Amino acid sequence: MENNFLSEAAALSWKRCHELGLNPADPFDDDVLTGSRIQALLRQNEQTIQYAEQIFEQMNVGIKQSGQMALLIDSEGTIIHTAGDADFSRKAVTVQLQVGANWAEQRKGTNAIGVALAEKKPVLVHAEEHYFNSNHFLTCASAPVFNSSGELIGIINISGKREHYNAYTSMLACMAASSLQNKILLEQAKKEHLVTLRELNHTAQIHPLPLLSLSRDNLILGANHAAIKIVGSDAIGKEFKQLEGFSVETIHNEHQKVWQSVSIRKQAGNEQRLYTFKDIVGTCPTILQKKELARKAAATDFPILLLGESGVGKELFAQSIHTASNRSAEPFIALNCSAIPDNLVESELFGYARGAFTGANKDGNTGKFEAAHKGTIFLDEIGDMPLRAQAALLRVLQEGVITPVGSTKSKAIDARVIAATNKDLAAEVKAGRFRIDLYYRLKGIHITLPALRERSDIVTLALHLLQKHAFPRPSLTENAQHKLLTYSWPGNIRELNGILMQAVFLAGGQAIDAEHLSFEATDRAVQDESDEDHQLTLKDAEITAIKKALKAAEWNLSKAAGQLKIGRTTLYRKIEEYGIALF
Repeated sequence: MENNFLSEAAALSWKRCHELGLNPADPFDDDVLTGSRIQALLRQNEQTIQYAEQIFEQMNVGIKQSGQMALLIDSEGTIIHTAGDADFSRKAVTVQLQVGANWAEQRKGTNAIGVALAEKKPVLVHAEEHYFNSNHFLTCASAPVFNSSGELIGIINISGKREHYNAYTSMLACMAASSLQNKILLEQAKKEHLVTLRELNHTAQIHPLPLLSLSRDNLILGANHAAIKIVGSDAIGKEFKQLEGFSVETIHNEHQKVWQSVSIRKQAGNEQRLYTFKDIVGTCPTILQKKELARKAAATDFPILLLGESGVGKELFAQSIHTASNRSAEPFIALNCSAIPDNLVESELFGYARGAFTGANKDGNTGKFEAAHKGTIFLDEIGDMPLRAQAALLRVLQEGVITPVGSTKSKAIDARVIAATNKDLAAEVKAGRFRIDLYYRLKGIHITLPALRERSDIVTLALHLLQKHAFPRPSLTENAQHKLLTYSWPGNIRELNGILMQAVFLAGGQAIDAEHLSFEATDRAVQDESDEDHQLTLKDAEITAIKKALKAAEWNLSKAAGQLKIGRTTLYRKIEEYGIALF
């Protein structure tokens, strides 16, 4: 095969295979671990295999329907777990795509597993790109898995026949690898108290969240692979020094011990990509009316209150209002009000001075209002804000002045306020959970966004989202459209987006039919109707509540914990205890 028909990664691999003296027509290495040797290897990787089993179970239907199999490979290239289509698995055994076989380049030539091990990055090897002729019937996609120290510990591989090639195979492998890596980080979190404070809402699923954990003494305890690429593999154990693009927050767990966590923002300052009104897609008269109302509100400086169920696009509207305002060149700062611990309210809103308290950043920290000066501050989930935080917020809204914790100097702040909630604030006021004076301060212009089930343009919106998923010619059969229109959409647009992503994969490049649309809520409702006498245990109720909160928060663990009214560490512990898959 000529190198100009090879991808860059495959071409480099072919060169290495030539240098190793391999011949494409030669029989492949047939040494497969069996007996005590494979049992020892499986015991050594028992925990990782258990995590992979949970992830593969989530993918099982899609893999089987596409005639593929999923594999977990250790850091040396040996397959240690497989799942998927039985018919293809039998064919795959003929080339030793099975537990115990080693697929490193020196044994199996150019293949997705071997190349991913060598390059330490995702790779797709299709048909004749495989070095050995015997493997030309395959298309394989692999993605590496790294531990909290940035070391490669294994590979996730999706393999199938070449005629079943699907452009989304690589994405699926990357998603599975990212999910496995998150599970490993959660296990590390249980031991080292690593806490994910701020997941990036728009980070693509195929890229893991860049994440560091810091000790109380500001030493770097661990980092995932994405963070290692930024701070360097030699940073573990060293003191963390503040860098542009990092956001640091001090947290307390239920034992009142102090740790710090750092999330790394992909974009900073004027590089931030915010939504505009062009991003608000729809033909429904209601959504067009709300869009026009928001556009007019953007021209004013009045506070705006966005109301609506979770997942209807409140932050999309908030960002669009900012980008259409005369403050568009200034910062847009978003704050999740439900995630602010009572004892950190002032430092989060107003910042703190150098040496303000034990465990604080030695150089001090800028609060959200100061960061939003001249721009817009978006107070998300305002209805879940603790009463103490409400009092502090009211004070700055009334006075337009902040005083950082530990400082005697006040600062005048000019920030446009946009708040959002899925709660009935009037009812919260009556119940004593929300201050009436703050309610009237925020309720300048209020815009209620419709739930997805109330919109008349669900199909139009679905086709638009399919295009965003790189589906070249989006198509929905009549049965699929009917199913979309008759579903209740408890998760609104966020849920629609997730269901369409799964449907794109299952459809395999063809028109999406009803069978490709999987509605968890519908399935559960049918189950409940057919088993009326079934009584949920406390464990069942907790698992259901956690899954719903995770889904509503788009798998942002901090937001989910806030919705559940429990501590973040408690949520992590329950996720591990119940074996809930983060995928």
